[in-house]
Parts: sequence; structure tokens; C-alpha cells
Amino acid sequence: MKAYRTSRVIMRLRAPLISGLLLLATACGAPEQGVPEMNDQERQTVEAYTETQAPVCIGRFQVDMPSQLKLSFSSLTVNEAKISATPNSRQMFRRFIDKRKAELEAMHTVDAGDQPFLKRIIQVSDDMVIIDRNESPHKPDAARLLEGYKFEGLTMFSVKLTAIDVDDEKYREQRKLRQSNKSERQKQVEYLLNHLSPRKAGEIPERPGLCFEHGFLADGADQAIPGAAVPTRKEQIGMRFSDNKNRDVYIHFYTDSAIAEEDTLLDRTDQAERALANDQNFSVLRKGEVDLDGIDQAEEWLSAGTTDENVKGNYFNLEANSRKGSPGTPYIDISLRNGQFAHGEDPPAIDKASLTDAEAVGLWDVITRTFKPRPGAF
Repeated sequence: MKAYRTSRVIMRLRAPLISGLLLLATACGAPEQGVPEMNDQERQTVEAYTETQAPVCIGRFQVDMPSQLKLSFSSLTVNEAKISATPNSRQMFRRFIDKRKAELEAMHTVDAGDQPFLKRIIQVSDDMVIIDRNESPHKPDAARLLEGYKFEGLTMFSVKLTAIDVDDEKYREQRKLRQSNKSERQKQVEYLLNHLSPRKAGEIPERPGLCFEHGFLADGADQAIPGAAVPTRKEQIGMRFSDNKNRDVYIHFYTDSAIAEEDTLLDRTDQAERALANDQNFSVLRKGEVDLDGIDQAEEWLSAGTTDENVKGNYFNLEANSRKGSPGTPYIDISLRNGQFAHGEDPPAIDKASLTDAEAVGLWDVITRTFKPRPGAF
């Protein structure tokens, strides 16, 4: 089974849901290979990574990342609002807003009764705009999308959030089933925009908030967001760091304050190992509890197996706070791939993974053991 599928097996298998593949798998489970001892060349490879490690900020956490691994993906969602930041000049920001307005004014709905597509532009300030538009040409105009934009410190911030507006008389009957929330969602968008600020790469803030690419969202983990559907904060952040020399090596971080599982990673591994036993390259290198600074209930599962590139590679996974996910103790998932290209890339053909098993474990250890809550982050 391929490494990408391996991750899905570990994440999705639950005791009541045993797949047909699992039932057909051998009962003996996975071979326990153990982590091979490094030779001198492998030690030099890992040392080359560690020599350039420096702290990077991931949401409310930080980790020491080798400079060879560059940020290649970042996403942030807070109470359903999608947030991003892009380096920009003031002139480019104004041009973007003008262009976006023209694009939306030119759009048409399938049903003429839902026109205009662009409903309103709210100029909050010289550097902040909220656009009220139809969510889709194919949906009734009760379904809205609020696009908020802000310029600060050579950075353009974007906050996008869906809303409902049934105030028009044509939706009179629908009001018995659902209420408008657009004014509340507009408060949420404006609140989030006001709490966003630029952040330089490598900057580690020492105040409450979330780091994401080019930006920082200031607020405590227990701070309610005005206008949000629920008072509890729901924060999801993902960041991927890809090896700029070995493109088939990358590590992905994901935290989610709204996930609380009934089981843990190690509760699911026995089933996964039986399901993967037919892969001739599959073996478990290491699994067990992990001691991380300031984080409870951390577990890891390190395996070798056949990847999507049809080579022997690695899939490593670490989960923490899986049973206690909350705004103050978010669920944590860290995964490393070796011999596997990130989705969305146009990969070249390879005949082997860039790292050996020992090198992959060495790289994993020097990164994951530095993962910890950022001082003052919560």
C-alpha cells in the first residue's frame, strides 16, 4: 500500500469500521524492523540538517526547522473564516481592490432574480474593505460570501466567510426556517481584520495569537470572536515545509482546536499494520509515546513502505492531544514523507527515496523533539 494511503489508514481506521482489506490481511501483523543504526555518511546527512536549524512559528507553537526545508504551504481557518496574507504595496492593494470590484460586477447569476452578483462594497477605512457578494452564480442570493481585505505594513490580508441574508421579501417564507446572519458575520470579518498584523519569516511573537505565512492573528485561545456562530474558538492551521534539495522529502504540521477523538494514534496502529501487511516494503521502524515539552499525550508511529512514486520510502506520524483537543490544548498532527512528492507538484520519476530509513528517522527526531508551545501563545 502506498505511503499516501498509509496516512489515511492511520487517520481513519476506527474499531467499529474494519475494512475489507483489513479482514483479508494476514493475522501476524507488521514486521518490527526497528530503526537501523546510522553509518558515517548517514550521520553526516542528518548533521547537515541540524547545523542550520532555527525556530519557526506554527500557529500557537514553534519548532526548530533546518533551513533546507522551506515553507511551501500555509493555511489558517478561524471559526470558518479563511485567512491569508500576501506581501504587497499600497498601490498594488488599491489596484487589486479595483480589479476585484470590476470582476464581481461583471459576473452574472443563473437566475436573473439573484442579480446583482456584487451586492455592496463596505469601505471600513482607507486600508480596509469588506465586499458583500453572492456566494456562487448557481446559488440563490441568500447565500453570501463576505470578502474582507486590509493593507498594513506592505502586506495585504484576506478574510473570507460565508453568510446568510434572507432579509429580502422574496425569502419571507424561508425566514421560518433560517435567519439572516450577515450582519453578525460582518462583525466577525472586521474583528479578524483588525487583529491581523504582518510578521517576518523567522519572527517568533511572545504574545497570544496565531502565526501563519506572512502574518499574525493576535488573540488569546479563550477569547470569543464577536459575530462568530459559536463562542468557542475553532482554529485550524496547516503548514508544510519541503526540502528544497530533495523534493520528495517534506514535513507537514496541522493543529485543530475543535478535534477531540475517542482513541489515540497507538489505538489505531494495530489495525493499520494488519491492513498494510501485504506491502512487501512495509515495516514498523518505531512506535510509542513521545515526551514533548509542554505537550501531553503525544504518540508516534514510524513506518517504511511503498510510496505513490512506487519506491520504498517512509511515512511518519505524530499525534498529540487527540483525546483532549480544545482551544487551550489543540489536537496536533505532524507527518513526514520520504520518497513521496507533495500533492499539486509535477514530480519527476525517481528510482529511490532521497533519504535512507536511518536518515529519515534522524531528521524526524531533530525536528519533532523541538516542537512546543510558543511562550505566551495561549
